[in-house]
Amino acid sequence: MKRENMWKLKSGRFVEEELYKLSLDLKFEHASHSFIVDVDDEAIKQHFNEDECLEIYDASGPEVPQLSQEIIEYLARFTDKRSLKEVRKTINEPDERFDAKYDKDIYHDLDYIRFALYALVREIDNDNFKDQNLEAWFNCHVWNAIVDQGISDLNGISVVRGESTSLANADRKNAQRIMPERRKMGHRGDLIIRKVGNGKNDEYGIGEGGKLWIDNHESKFLKESSIKTPKVLKDMLLKLMNKVDDNNIKLQTVGIIHSGLMMTILRLDNPFGYVCRIRRGESMQVPDDEKIFPDVLILLAAVLNLKAIVKKTAETVQSKSVPVTETFLKAGMQRRSRNNYTIPQCIKTPKKLKIEEAKLPKRPSKLRLQIDDSDEG
Repeated sequence: MKRENMWKLKSGRFVEEELYKLSLDLKFEHASHSFIVDVDDEAIKQHFNEDECLEIYDASGPEVPQLSQEIIEYLARFTDKRSLKEVRKTINEPDERFDAKYDKDIYHDLDYIRFALYALVREIDNDNFKDQNLEAWFNCHVWNAIVDQGISDLNGISVVRGESTSLANADRKNAQRIMPERRKMGHRGDLIIRKVGNGKNDEYGIGEGGKLWIDNHESKFLKESSIKTPKVLKDMLLKLMNKVDDNNIKLQTVGIIHSGLMMTILRLDNPFGYVCRIRRGESMQVPDDEKIFPDVLILLAAVLNLKAIVKKTAETVQSKSVPVTETFLKAGMQRRSRNNYTIPQCIKTPKKLKIEEAKLPKRPSKLRLQIDDSDEG
């Protein structure tokens, strides 16, 4: 890494150098090993002071398109509704935007809000949230209506569920592969936001799910939000950045962590230097009682903001500039390289020893045996 390209804070410290120092002292795998900084992480909070953490979090990055006033006003209709009857009445109010004047390109997001609210009303009315439901049940009855349907109108982009593997993550794992090594699979996510079609399929986000929510300090949540998801998001971001081939263009990828009825959104970008940054949203709850029904409005707005990020990122990648004449002349004759500097890839996750292997006594290496058997030994 060249110092002139590093991220220098107002304190004079370089983020890259501080992450390197922190990583050397840690006895476990951490996002900092892959030069990912998350100021909500306890290890990062202890290494950087409060002003530095605030500077890292507030550093300029890709813009999030604003929700339209029309969407805000429609969501506001439900802010004071504390009973399912009131919610149903408001949903069923005559509105030509959902009938004679309906146009998917114009009113999809409004129709999505209406659909998600109605689906949630039915689940609460039937007391379905009081049962001990499995992860697959939550995906079908809750997150399909709230997440999948919100993104469903993006042209050529789909929410792929069912333990699909990340192609960007697989690319990184197999970058050093030689024959006859077996090809490694990418990380399996509970959902992947991916461009569909033939050829290289761009990926814009990944989601991890669970059937039970405990708190923000639960082991599964910490592992998925602090290690697994950030690393896959970085793999996706680097792949997109290599397509754009310009360090000055700001892109971001999104992560969704949902457990039970709780959801958290992560965003990963590259604000400066060689570092990728994770920014977390608040933990949001799907209401399980009509008295707190308005809580879902923040969650629906968050999904629409997430969709706006995916749409903006996809449009940026797909609208890259046309090559200059010199590039046409050398087309197919050489590989492209990034203009200014290359962001390092994620490190490989250390493999855990199997229980049987861990119990076996360590064998001396063949080289050691040969030395011991020699005349000089």
